[in-house]
Amino acid sequence: TQPWTTGTGNRRWTLVAMCFGLFMALIDVTIVNVALPTIQKDLHTSFSDLQWVVNAYVLSLAVLIVTAGRLGDIFGRRRVFAIGLGIFSLGSLLCGLSDRITIGSLSPSTVLFTARAIQGIGGAAIFPLSLAIISVTFQGQQRGQAIGIWGAVGGLATAIGPLIGGLLVQTVGWQWIFFINVPIGIAGIATTLWAVRESRDERASRSIDFFGLVTVTVSAFCLVLGLIEGNDQGWTSSFIITLFVISAIALIAFILVELRLKHPMVDPRLFKNLSFTGSAIAGFALSAGMFSLFFFLALYLQNSLHFTALEAGVRFLPLSACTFFASPISGRFTEKIGGKTLITLGLSLLAIAVLLFARITPQDTANDWTVLLPGMIVGGIGMGLTLPPLATVSVSTVGRARAGMASGSNVMVRQIGNAFGVAFLGAILTSRYNAYLHDKITALSAPGFSAQARAAAIAGLQKAGTIPGSQGLTGNNPLLARYRRQPSFPALQHIAHDAFVNGLLDIFYVAATILAIGAVASVTLIRKKDLYREEGSPSAQPVAAH
Repeated sequence: TQPWTTGTGNRRWTLVAMCFGLFMALIDVTIVNVALPTIQKDLHTSFSDLQWVVNAYVLSLAVLIVTAGRLGDIFGRRRVFAIGLGIFSLGSLLCGLSDRITIGSLSPSTVLFTARAIQGIGGAAIFPLSLAIISVTFQGQQRGQAIGIWGAVGGLATAIGPLIGGLLVQTVGWQWIFFINVPIGIAGIATTLWAVRESRDERASRSIDFFGLVTVTVSAFCLVLGLIEGNDQGWTSSFIITLFVISAIALIAFILVELRLKHPMVDPRLFKNLSFTGSAIAGFALSAGMFSLFFFLALYLQNSLHFTALEAGVRFLPLSACTFFASPISGRFTEKIGGKTLITLGLSLLAIAVLLFARITPQDTANDWTVLLPGMIVGGIGMGLTLPPLATVSVSTVGRARAGMASGSNVMVRQIGNAFGVAFLGAILTSRYNAYLHDKITALSAPGFSAQARAAAIAGLQKAGTIPGSQGLTGNNPLLARYRRQPSFPALQHIAHDAFVNGLLDIFYVAATILAIGAVASVTLIRKKDLYREEGSPSAQPVAAH
């Protein structure tokens, strides 16, 4: 067993520094969710704009994460990681000040989206390099233990975010969900510079693959923008079709050119390793099918069940606790049980958890929130089982020199999965919500409610968007003012609320399907022989993949 300290670095404090960074970057994915209704009210944003509070962060993170991983491999992982912490802290400060900063004619919401994108740039260095640094610092059994602790901290940050977010929103304001990152970031930078030993890939080219950076950025951005704007612009509109075509062309160009480069940003040949591909699909499914649901669950708890931000955060505690306790156990037993077994089991449990969420009904009140409790418990266990072996398998498919590329590629896929999930499930929710509105209002029979009035109501409520529906039309949306004095308004409130909940049920089934696909991919593709013990030599490596 290795000592935890050496003359060239302190392994224990290295792990602490990496967990500092991971906690800060991951908690910002979920801490925002419970603040979204408050942000929406304060900044008067639409449902599409609200999605960008989440997607501006995960999208910039996703498209730059591999580049940051390679920059760490080239110029030093400790250096780039510390710079990432600094950029993330700056972005957090700007997010907290977004409602007070005046930049030309930009609205406060636009300033917030921009600051969230800056956060994502910093997070792009934190995510892959924290895992890569752990991977090159620890070996053997300690490596599995360290990644297990890293995964537990990641699981805790992801799950406890709603509680911390709710507490801050209710006590000091939503701005503090961002301000809190500044002192954490400073502590992380100091610990990193003091404790972490510098490492790099000495064989890597010192040039940056700008073509790869541009094409993957364009592809991901156009895909997510098309998904988010599809309902508003029309799925067959020239704008949306153009976005999807550009996304596909950029992706094809990226793959073709990267295959020809001697030092690509992402080597597409990584995906020839079936275990790497299996872990990437599993990671995408985890983010698209589960993490993205936190966005919608927060809206449901606060807007439909009328909990405060803090009360909503408390309802996520069972998921937080189960994730926290399951993650280190999973990390410890990954070597004995096998990464494939744990990932498959974890994703299967997550699919079951989402189906358990689908037991909600439009008639539920705040007292009925416990219908979500079984899903929270099963989902927490599933997340805890999945996260550590997912990280371990992805970096174990390559030698240590390419740990930054492998880790960055896997996390990139996961973050694109998160952005895709919020956008794709949001598009389905809006589509189903509009369909339910149309069907129910068309069939509504009320005194003085003519066919013309029904058509106008359908168009008006659909234009108002999904957020007023989640609130039962009780919000301050000016588009609703014309309906409030009509005798049919109580019926319209009931229909809008039911349409939102029924739309949620539909996306739960879609999310469960995505998670099930991830489980099938992991059990089918991840193989023991694909993993590495030492650089360049396939063997039983530090993590089993039975």
